[in-house]
Amino acid sequence: MRKVTAVVLALGLVGGVVVGCGVPTGKSVNQKIQTQAQQLDSKNYQSDATMTVQMDNNTQTYSVQVSYESPTTYKITLGNQDKQVHQVIVHNDNGMFIVSPSLQKVFRFNGDWAKNQGQIYLYDQLLKQITTNKDAKMTKSKGEYIYTMPVTPASSTISTQQVVLDAKTLQPKSVKLLDKEGKAAVTLKFNSFKTDVQFKQADFDPQSLVSSQTKTTMTSDEEQAFGYVEPPNLFGTKMTSLSEPSETSAVLKYGGEHHYLLQEWRPTPGSQGDPDGQLVDLYGVPAVFTDANNVTSLTWLNNGVEYAITSNDLNQQQLEEIAISTLSEVGK
Repeated sequence: MRKVTAVVLALGLVGGVVVGCGVPTGKSVNQKIQTQAQQLDSKNYQSDATMTVQMDNNTQTYSVQVSYESPTTYKITLGNQDKQVHQVIVHNDNGMFIVSPSLQKVFRFNGDWAKNQGQIYLYDQLLKQITTNKDAKMTKSKGEYIYTMPVTPASSTISTQQVVLDAKTLQPKSVKLLDKEGKAAVTLKFNSFKTDVQFKQADFDPQSLVSSQTKTTMTSDEEQAFGYVEPPNLFGTKMTSLSEPSETSAVLKYGGEHHYLLQEWRPTPGSQGDPDGQLVDLYGVPAVFTDANNVTSLTWLNNGVEYAITSNDLNQQQLEEIAISTLSEVGK
């Protein structure tokens, strides 16, 4: 009997060793991720990534560089695939900003965009999202932790998010936003990630970013002649009128089941603020959304042109879909 007991105990010890050396559990990995996220409160980083947006049979490619000093001080530089800078999202002690250096344009507004929509770009927000999302599921494959979780809030375009981390360092490798069919609508692939970077105070100053470039440094897209962009007929709408386009502006009216006004113009240099504005991401193109007095509006810059949609019967998600549909269009 003692021999049997000894054998059972021995097997139990062996089994315990095997379990202890097995695949890490989701709980143990989450604890490591929580520690990693906490360390970012006192550790900076810089990342370089390529973002591919595949929507409506069109593909757009952007460069994305993040300079992160702290949870309240960071910069997201967005450019084309040749890394020509188009716009910069900046957060500092004075608030949130969208900066277009070549156009010498600055938008200022309030809001906590990082927690609401900045997860795809900001590493610290990715980690916090993984550890707080109760529906996040983890798998391990080829030295990677793969997290899949529903997108909140869900949209008609994006339903699921997939985050891939290096299993040894927990550094980001890729982020994918999947549609309802499981196809990647947005893919952010990290090319490099490094910590302990030396930043300057001017790196997070919108005015310094604007003054660093002049109108003579405009990209080829921004030097092209103005041509108005006509969105497709979405949400039961169609264009009902078009003001006589000038060399610098155009106004399009859409009617039908819904109604909206789309203004397009060459912006003038300067700064403007909207305390009620909310930063939203059009996947590579930042925009400002407002909702006041039963009127919604969305404003953004693309290829050297400023756009503004206003409507009294379209919601934020619908405005965003209309805006996204214009990003790959060529002006007429």
